[in-house]
Amino acid sequence: MSLDATFQIKNPHGLHARPGALLVAEAKKFESKITVLNLENNSEPVSAKSLMKIMTLGVKNGHKLQFTADGGDAKEALDAIGKAIDSGLGES
Repeated sequence: MSLDATFQIKNPHGLHARPGALLVAEAKKFESKITVLNLENNSEPVSAKSLMKIMTLGVKNGHKLQFTADGGDAKEALDAIGKAIDSGLGES
């Protein structure tokens, strides 16, 4: 099953290494294939399980990211990613 969800980044300095690493760690908890794209700059989708790929998205405060999860735990994965982003990815 493939599901999509869009979340807005609230971190003042965007998605730099520390919050990016927390996002990747959250995505890696799930079996589903999870990709993400930055809706603000029409980026290509990249793996949400790769910090290097996440860093190429150039995510700044206020940017909206679209996540796609494909697998048996897709809903749980997107719910967990949404909660992590809403909580500030360790920078609240």
